[in-house]
Amino acid sequence: MSIEQNLGNVERVTRLVLGTFLIWLGLTSPHLNGIEWFVAIISTALILNGIFSRCYLWYVLDINTKTKRHGKCSPETSTQG
Repeated sequence: MSIEQNLGNVERVTRLVLGTFLIWLGLTSPHLNGIEWFVAIISTALILNGIFSRCYLWYVLDINTKTKRHGKCSPETSTQG
């Protein structure tokens, strides 16, 4: 199943930074227990969301933080006369 991009640039950068920080935090701990593995999985998901600008949870909840540019003529908005 493929979804269209639904994350804005600010949210993408936030997810990338937070995911990178959390994965660094988890991997620098001396022992990996269940919590660190869970954090690593969530961090990987955040990083992938940031890279591909898609979030399946936002898709299910029908949330779209990607801003649409106004003033551009697209095939859907053009009128034929």
